[in-house]
Amino acid sequence: MTKQGIEPNVVTYNTLMHGSCQLGRVSTACELWRKMLASGQVPDLVTYSILLDVLCKSDELEVALKVFQEMRNSELQLDIISYSILIDGLCKAIHVEVAKKLFLQLSVSDLKPNFYTYCTMINGLCREGLPEEAYQLFKRIGR
Repeated sequence: MTKQGIEPNVVTYNTLMHGSCQLGRVSTACELWRKMLASGQVPDLVTYSILLDVLCKSDELEVALKVFQEMRNSELQLDIISYSILIDGLCKAIHVEVAKKLFLQLSVSDLKPNFYTYCTMINGLCREGLPEEAYQLFKRIGR
């Protein structure tokens, strides 16, 4: 593209980052992130969601939490997908208490957990040995 004078845009970078993640090439996705920023492109919600997913899958949860906070402080309108990615990463890394706090923040926002968010949180609670909490959450699905 660049050899033909066509500069990649945010959608191009998002596509390449997502594909790199699917192939397990986390370092490639991170390098694309850096190139995107260096080229002056402004990340959108999709870009940040891909980055969150990469960070969670590579056990960089502290960085993922910082990126999430950066997202919240920006003008981006967060969606349930962003929350769900981070909740999933936290639950899989057995940081269920942090995931619960994030899940509870949804109740004070305009966002509603979707089926995936509920299942992720329920699975995390069960793995943490909290079946009663998981059952109470299960009863809330669909309300």
